[in-house]
Amino acid sequence: MDLDFNELSKNIEVPEFDYKSMADNCYVDLSEELLHPEILLSIGEYEYKNKMYPTAIMTAGEFSAITAVSKAKKSFLKSAFIGSYIGGKSNVLFPNIKTHRDSDYTILDFDTEQGSYYAQRTFRRAQEISGGVYENYHCYVTRHLTSPQRLQLIDYCLKNQETLYNSPVKLISIDGVADLVENTNDIVMSKEAADYIMKWNYDYNIHITTVIHKNGITGKPLGHLGTYILKKAECVIDLEVQEDYSIKVSNPYSRGYKFDDFIFDVNKDALPYLINDTF
Repeated sequence: MDLDFNELSKNIEVPEFDYKSMADNCYVDLSEELLHPEILLSIGEYEYKNKMYPTAIMTAGEFSAITAVSKAKKSFLKSAFIGSYIGGKSNVLFPNIKTHRDSDYTILDFDTEQGSYYAQRTFRRAQEISGGVYENYHCYVTRHLTSPQRLQLIDYCLKNQETLYNSPVKLISIDGVADLVENTNDIVMSKEAADYIMKWNYDYNIHITTVIHKNGITGKPLGHLGTYILKKAECVIDLEVQEDYSIKVSNPYSRGYKFDDFIFDVNKDALPYLINDTF
């Protein structure tokens, strides 16, 4: 006897989605005074109503994007940000970047492009910038994984952070965010990866800083994923190679106040350092 799937489907009870809970969760009460998001890192200050406030570049619940063409020292700046968030002696190399870390939060650093040897050198750089070993800094090499596996690994680390780490995760770096998708020009894949990032932001109230390549011809981040990242990021940080091969850092897009441009280079010990923050 042939099965009548149309008839069978009538008898299958599909649970009704709880749109009421969704609406309540998404509702914004305009009479409620919301607190400013927790600041992780800031560069400089701005004046508002005769008071000075730190110019935030990374806050909890948001994500940022470091963009540049290939070989423009993006990973060096990423190390500077992580080292500065750890604190310690980082102000010796980057006196313009201020940490607001008030507890021993966990930092996760995912590298998608390098093998273990070179990735370890990059990871160690952040600790060298801070001047000591930070036990809550955990690093992962993911070049050998598929794009879906990278997404699932990050998701696993966050879902199981209470058992994996000694303290809550507060900052994540994804060095090579384009490698979270098989094809940066695939709209569906790119949207899925961007949705993962924003969901992690919301569910765990963390900051995620991403590193993404720019097209050398158009000057735009690669593919549809680059477009999504550019639109959704709290802060877009752009790197430009100068004639002397130093790097100018600017803030073309920001949801808040923009930080002042600065220039950094790399010293003989392979550590990035601030050259100039006055223009």
